[in-house]
Amino acid sequence: MNKKKQNAAPAPEFRGTLITLFCLVTTAAALIAFVFIFCGAYRDSLFPGIHVGQLDLGGKTYAAARAQLQESMNELADRGLTFRYGDDAFVIFSTISDPTNPELARRIFSYDIDATIARVKAATRAQSEAEHIFYWIRGWNVVPVVSIDREALIEALRLKLSSYEEPAKDAQLVIGDGDVMSVAAETAGRTFDYDGIAKTVQRHLNSFAAQTIEVELEPDIPEITAAGASEALDLAHQVLKSTPFILVSGDRSWELTQEQVRSWLTFARVDGQTTVGLAPQQLQARLEEIGKEINVEVREAKFTMDNGRVTEFQPSQTGRELDIQESVRMINEKIRQVGIQEIDLIVAETEPTITTDNVNNLGIQELIGEGHSNFARSPQNRRHNIKVGSDSLNGLLIKPGEEFSLVKALGKIEASTGYLPELVIKGNKTIPEYGGGLCQIGTTAFRVALDAGFPILERKSHSYRVSYYEPAGTDATIYDPKPDLRFVNDTEHYVLFTTELSGDDLYFRFYGTSDGRIVEQTAPRIYNQVQPGPTKYIETLDQKPGVTKCTESAHAGADAEFTRTVSAADGTKKTDTFTSHYVPWQAVCLVGVEKLSPEATQ
Repeated sequence: MNKKKQNAAPAPEFRGTLITLFCLVTTAAALIAFVFIFCGAYRDSLFPGIHVGQLDLGGKTYAAARAQLQESMNELADRGLTFRYGDDAFVIFSTISDPTNPELARRIFSYDIDATIARVKAATRAQSEAEHIFYWIRGWNVVPVVSIDREALIEALRLKLSSYEEPAKDAQLVIGDGDVMSVAAETAGRTFDYDGIAKTVQRHLNSFAAQTIEVELEPDIPEITAAGASEALDLAHQVLKSTPFILVSGDRSWELTQEQVRSWLTFARVDGQTTVGLAPQQLQARLEEIGKEINVEVREAKFTMDNGRVTEFQPSQTGRELDIQESVRMINEKIRQVGIQEIDLIVAETEPTITTDNVNNLGIQELIGEGHSNFARSPQNRRHNIKVGSDSLNGLLIKPGEEFSLVKALGKIEASTGYLPELVIKGNKTIPEYGGGLCQIGTTAFRVALDAGFPILERKSHSYRVSYYEPAGTDATIYDPKPDLRFVNDTEHYVLFTTELSGDDLYFRFYGTSDGRIVEQTAPRIYNQVQPGPTKYIETLDQKPGVTKCTESAHAGADAEFTRTVSAADGTKKTDTFTSHYVPWQAVCLVGVEKLSPEATQ
């Protein structure tokens, strides 16, 4: 009998496979949907898990993230970094400032908010959607952009810590009666590792850390030991017998006497060996004196405008300068070659770029830029320095394509070049220091370079707002060697730099050949204004007890920014945004006392 065929039920194994496949497909679809929903939810904001230092910026819009970063950066800059050695603690603020002279303020550390936000954007855009979720779970840190003036930081640290140090002493050469020589043994010491502390500061600034930085003394090992120095005694005898040494430059000569050599002769380390040489500090001092007789500053041909024509008023001059460091090395190298007594000094010559006989075809035709600033209520010495600085720039020629350095153009800032000192505060003393007024030069030069449409390569705003440089955000601070104001003459023609003082007004003008560019600049936007703290009183022994003299008024903190757009003749445009951060600055007064309190001596 035939039986009806019936549909057989799926095998259990096959049914399990279908269920597994269904679950996998459902899970994958759910994950894909989650990724798209997740990414869509943070389309206009930062993904979760993103940190800059210790700041969690996840979920914030770029504007909100920028505001939080700015607040944290300002807070750390204003709070400063706290250091501790043993039971003693001290603070180093973001800015070293001489309250009587804002031109001399130096920024030890500063954050670049715009560059940090750009770094965050670049990092987030480089990741895939899946990686964003991964970093959400694991966390993701972007390092802020922070600059440190390492030299200024170490200088500030040494000022606070050097009194605790006992540096190692190398073995010393002792020359007695009858030129009998012996060796005084070395002694070990203890010093701070300033390079290591600077690296720790970098890590703290990268993370916005608020904790105190602990510092410890470390062993300082002498480089020159008595054992190694004893082997150089014979050479020391021979060097002394070879005196005097004659230093020569051209047809001029100077003598290093036996008495000078006896006084300066010391042990030195050269290529890992202990030998002898003349003490660098004393030899440098002597060479600096000789340099005053040798050095001649390079002088460019200078010109001024007269009825639309360029006329010469200063001839060019080849520069000559004694290379002190190389000459020290050469002298010590030669005296160790016993028998050599005449030593040629190393003198570098610099030819002027613009010479007197090549200036008639420069194509200087018209005004291409002007900068202005006002220095009303400036004290007498400041006015004098502004005039000296502006006079030194008047008539300079800037070559096509030249990267112009204002610090280099001004040259040496000292009494010999006509500058007068301003009183500044160092600790609890007032001392004269040169430089007051030169930031009026820097600010005016920045403004004329802006107006000419020149690319700005380097510019620093002041640490705090000063009336001489209003409107805020358009100032530039300079200090030898840094910070500098640098820009490029990106025209195809020479540019004549002229200066004019009229009452309380300073004008800088650039003359050249216009290439048809149009320069537009917005008015500065001032924001994030912060009121200064209470008046700071500094004890001093330099004025009568009970007499108070306020050297600096209070300044509110703020941020400022403006944009400049340069439109070329071919229609292309380039827009730059210039930002400034000014810290609030409390009023500072000196108080005369008979004896400094313990706090004032720390």
